[in-house]
Amino acid sequence: MSKLFFSNPPHPDAQYQPVMKDLSELDGFKNHAPATNVKFDQGNLPKVAVYAVTEDVVVTPSNPLVISGNGPVSVSYGTVTIEPGGQIKVLTTADIKIQKLIKK
Repeated sequence: MSKLFFSNPPHPDAQYQPVMKDLSELDGFKNHAPATNVKFDQGNLPKVAVYAVTEDVVVTPSNPLVISGNGPVSVSYGTVTIEPGGQIKVLTTADIKIQKLIKK
């Protein structure tokens, strides 16, 4: 498994572990225009896996950055460097913030 694996539910062997938060706690997931014909049970809304990665991240062909799972993920990075052949795979609902992105 990639060490750059960010998922919800969190994978126990991943290098980073998240803080689990309610959807209402995060601006990136707030519903600004709720559907009028849908009722939401606030008690059953999924938790968001929130990751804050402060060190630089290097994405390579053998170490892709993967954001996945069956629940929403919020992740913020400082610097992300993508080496030739490196991939970022987003496979779930996600709020992604990258302060500096470098592609080599």
